[in-house]
Amino acid sequence: MGLNLDVTWSETGDRYMLKLFRDYLFHTVTEDGRPWLNQSHIVQCLNKLDAGTLEKVQLMSRDEQSVLVVTYAELKHCLEQAFSELVAAATSV
Repeated sequence: MGLNLDVTWSETGDRYMLKLFRDYLFHTVTEDGRPWLNQSHIVQCLNKLDAGTLEKVQLMSRDEQSVLVVTYAELKHCLEQAFSELVAAATSV
């Protein structure tokens, strides 16, 4: 089965952290629930991810029942691993 058909691919382990990071970057809301997009926040976070800094970031699930505190270095490792898995799946087809 290809990764594009596996609906649980982003719901476990390292990929789940990446999903929460995506939400942290792009799905922020104001106190009254309106969408809020801060380009400065996005660029700063992506720079920290690219550099793999040891700064910690708090990631929360959409239902606010799970909270993870991870470093950007850990997120970078997860991203590199997920990318490698996708490349391997694409080249094996």
